[in-house]
Amino acid sequence: MAGPRLDNCDSMLVSGIFNVRYLTGFTGSSGCVLITPRKRYFFTDFRYRQQAAREVRDHEVRIVGGPALTGAARYAMARRIRLGVLGIEGADVSQRSYRELRSILKGIRLRDVSGTIERMRAVKSGREIRLIEQAAAICDRAFGRLVRKQVTGRTEKEVAWLLEGWMRQDGSEPLPFEIIVASGPRSALPHGVASDRVIGPNELVVIDMGARVRGYCSDMTRTFATGRLSARRLAMHETALAAQAAALKAVVPGAPCAEVDSAARKLIEGEGYGEAFGHALGHGVGLEAHEKPTLAPRSRERLSAGMVVTVEPGIYLPRTGGVRIEDTVVVGPGGPRALTRFARDLRRLK
Repeated sequence: MAGPRLDNCDSMLVSGIFNVRYLTGFTGSSGCVLITPRKRYFFTDFRYRQQAAREVRDHEVRIVGGPALTGAARYAMARRIRLGVLGIEGADVSQRSYRELRSILKGIRLRDVSGTIERMRAVKSGREIRLIEQAAAICDRAFGRLVRKQVTGRTEKEVAWLLEGWMRQDGSEPLPFEIIVASGPRSALPHGVASDRVIGPNELVVIDMGARVRGYCSDMTRTFATGRLSARRLAMHETALAAQAAALKAVVPGAPCAEVDSAARKLIEGEGYGEAFGHALGHGVGLEAHEKPTLAPRSRERLSAGMVVTVEPGIYLPRTGGVRIEDTVVVGPGGPRALTRFARDLRRLK
């Protein structure tokens, strides 16, 4: 893995745990990386000595006492490593840790370089895309099993547990986020985490879930019906489906993320549901379920080939219910390629 370009600093301390994993392959919960023009170091504590020896690549491994971040700073000063201007991930460093770094790194100028590694992570390698695709396939298969099961009469929590069990049995690591199962009037809650509500007939059910394979996540949402729906609810789903299709046409390398969001948002607004779509259209997916870039009205980012993003328009009306259709797609020169492939049409649950 090539290291980050040190454009705004001479060396860098990377402490965000997902960034550390991205650079080194380390899957533990405590570690940091020191990057200098001549060498790259990985620091962790005694608990992870054997794990680091097995997992960490292309870095000199050092075991330190106490927090890895301050241990790395003490090591650098004791060994008189030339740091110059040292970049730190300010968004990840607590005020207490920052004060400790300042007391250790006397005479060293610190610069906040938050977002540097996240921008690298935004464009995926072929290997990363394959792992996300594997995680997406686990979700697809779980939805395929669900439509053959009796759902009405079960609680939302029961359905969530069924899905999680199937995905774990199918090879998923711990899920990247808690499964959303929101039925009836609760489907109008964009983040309606599964409750004790019993799913009834003739209502909407929104299910949002993801799987994880070797650290890499998928994310998808489907809206189902448990019987006959009113014309208004059917129109909501048709509008969300059309909005997603419009946005997907805009997903090409170089496209401003705000314009991709606008492609879906304008269609939803044109159908009179503008105020019912209050969240961003999508986000990046990788080691985290939500990462760069963000597809939102005020985003200043642009899409690049190899980015993996979600496209998830939704419409949420209190008392009526809600719909959302979400797919994880990879950006390519010929347009997006969907990694989540379960049918987007309004499927029926028994």
